[in-house]
Amino acid sequence: MDGSIVFADPAGSGQPPIGAGDRVDRLGREIVSTAMMGNRTMGKHPEQHPERELTHTVRMSIPPKVEADGGNSTVYRRMDAAALESQYQLIDKIGDGGMGVVYLARDRRLGRVVAIKRLNAQCLADPHLKDRLFQEARAAASLNHIYIVHIYALGEDAGGPFIVMEYIAGPRTDTEERTPTPPFSLADRVHRQGPMALDQALELIVKLCRAMEYAHSCGIVHRDLKPTNVLLDESGEPKIVDFGLAQVRSSNDIRLTQPGEKMLSLGYGAPEQEADASLVDERADVYGIGALLYFCITGKNPRYFRPNDLPEVLRMTVVKALEIDRDQRWADVKALHAALMMAQTPNESTVSTAKVTWRCKWCDTVNPTLIRFCGKCGWDGGEFCSECGSESRFGTPYCGVCGADAKAYETALRVLERMRQNLDRKEFALVGQEVLQIASFRPQGVNGRRLVEQVRELAEQANTAMRRRSALRTEIERELQAKHYEQVRLHIDEYDTLAFDRAFDDIRPTLNRLQVARDVELLSSALVGNHWHYARRLAAEMVVAGIDTAEFMALQRRIRGYFRRRLIKRWVAGVIVICSLYILSAAPLFRLGLAGKRFHQVMAPVLWLRETPLLRQALDAYARLFGINPAFEPPPNGQDSR
Repeated sequence: MDGSIVFADPAGSGQPPIGAGDRVDRLGREIVSTAMMGNRTMGKHPEQHPERELTHTVRMSIPPKVEADGGNSTVYRRMDAAALESQYQLIDKIGDGGMGVVYLARDRRLGRVVAIKRLNAQCLADPHLKDRLFQEARAAASLNHIYIVHIYALGEDAGGPFIVMEYIAGPRTDTEERTPTPPFSLADRVHRQGPMALDQALELIVKLCRAMEYAHSCGIVHRDLKPTNVLLDESGEPKIVDFGLAQVRSSNDIRLTQPGEKMLSLGYGAPEQEADASLVDERADVYGIGALLYFCITGKNPRYFRPNDLPEVLRMTVVKALEIDRDQRWADVKALHAALMMAQTPNESTVSTAKVTWRCKWCDTVNPTLIRFCGKCGWDGGEFCSECGSESRFGTPYCGVCGADAKAYETALRVLERMRQNLDRKEFALVGQEVLQIASFRPQGVNGRRLVEQVRELAEQANTAMRRRSALRTEIERELQAKHYEQVRLHIDEYDTLAFDRAFDDIRPTLNRLQVARDVELLSSALVGNHWHYARRLAAEMVVAGIDTAEFMALQRRIRGYFRRRLIKRWVAGVIVICSLYILSAAPLFRLGLAGKRFHQVMAPVLWLRETPLLRQALDAYARLFGINPAFEPPPNGQDSR
C-alpha cells in the first residue's frame, strides 16, 4: 500500500480515488459552504428521477485561510492520506455531474454521515475550474448560517481537490427505509407534491432571504439560486448549496469570472448574467429569490413568467423582483424581505376575531375582557371609536354607535403610520406594498374616508417619488454626456433626497475636476476663435469659482496680454488722431484771420514740420487749398492779426 485510499467505482466514471495523495487541510470549526449536491440527488437513487438526466454541474466553495481572534478564526492542519482513510468510511456514490462527483461517507470518529465531493477527471485538466473551486469556495466557507450548508474539511491529493461537507438528509417517508434518507431538493418537493400554499412558500422564501442577507453582508453573491440548489432537511428546513458560481465582492480576491463571461441558469439567473456575469451585484440574488418564490407558488419555471399566475397580495412584490432592468428591482434582499413580511398571511394564533384581553395603557397590565377596570391601577379600559369618537370597551369588535369595524380601523391606522415611516426612510416601494394591506377596508363614515384619502395621497407621493427618481437617473446620465456638470450636481442633490442608496456618490467628487476641464476647453476654443470678450467673461467666472490650474493661468495671461495690447493701440491711435487734427487745423485757422505772432507761437511745431523735406510738399499743397501763403508769413511789423 502507498498510503492511498481506494474506493470502488461501480459506475466506471474514471473518478480518481479519494485519499490518493499527500495533502489535506482541515478546518478547525464548522464553516458554511456550498454545493453539496443540490441538484444532484440522483446518482445512487436514480429511481427518484427516472425522467431526468444527470446533466448538471456540481460546484463548491472553499474558505480562505484567515487568522482572527477568538472563535472566528479558521484553523488549518495538515492530514495525510492515511489520516483521511482512518477518519472517513466511504459508503457509496450519490451524485455525479458534469464537474464533479459526490460520495456518501461516515465519519469514523464522530459517527455522522458526510458528503465528500471532488472534481472529476475532465475538470482536473482545466486549471481554471480548479482555481474557481478553491477561491470561490473559500469565500463561501467564511459564512456561518443555519440555512447554508456547512463544510467540515477540505484538501488536495494526487487525485485532485476534495471537500468534506455536511450531508443534508431529506424528509423521511413511510416508504423510505434507507438510512440516511437521500437528499431532497425544493425542485423534488414541488414536482412530487405540487405547488406550495402561499403561507408555506412565504415561510420558506423568508428563510432564504435571511440567509442571503447574511451572505451579502459578508460580500458573497450566490448568482445561481434555483430549486435544485435548495435542499430540504428532515424537518423541511431549507439549506442553500452550490456556491460554484458565487462572486466575492472584495478587492483582496482575484476575480475568476472574466469580463464578458456568461453564467446563468435559464429562468432563474438574472438577465444581466447573460451579458456579463462579472458585473452583477446583490440584485442578481434578488432576481433569484423572486424566481424561487414564483416556482414555489406556481410550479413553473419563471422563464415563462406570467404575473396573473400569482396571488394579488404577492404580485407587485414578485414582478418588481423579476424586473429585467436591475435598477427597477428591489434595491437589495433586505427590501424584498421586508415586502414579503408584509405580505405574509397572519395565522390564527396571531389574529383572533375578538380580543380576549386588554392592556392597560397606564400601568401596562394585561387584564381579561371580563373585567371592566384594570386590576392594578383601576383604569376603566375604555377606548374611542376611530370613526365617530364614541367610547367603547377594549375587545369590542364593532362600535355600538356607528358600527365601525374596530380591528379594520386599527389596522388601517397602523398601515398609515407605517406608510409615513417608509416615506420618511425613502422606501417608496414598501409604501405601495402597505396599500395592499387595507385593500378590503371599507370606511364607515367621513373619518374613514379621510383615512383612505390620506393613504391614497401617500401612495401617490411614493409613486411620484419613484418616477422622479427613475427620471433623475436618466437625466444625470444625459447631462453627464452633455458636460452640463452644474445641472448634474443639482440632479444628484435632488436624487439624494429621494433615495437612500447614494448611487452617485462616486460621481459627485469628480464634478469639480470635470467642470474645470470643460471650462478650460471652452476657454481655449474661445481664444482660437478670437472670441476675446466671451473668453474674458468666462475667465472672470472661473476666477470667482477659485480655479487656479496652471493651464487656466496661462490662458488668463494670454487674455490679459491681448486686452493690454489693445488698450495701448487705442491710446496710440488717439494720439495720432489728435496730432493730425492739430497739424490740419493750422491752414483753416490762418485763413480765418488768426495769423500773427501768437499764431506762429502756437503753430511752431507745424512750421517746423513744414521745413522737413518729407512733409513740405504735402503741407504746402494743403495750405494752397485754403488760398493762403504756405509759409504762414507773419503780418508786417509783427502786428497781431487779431
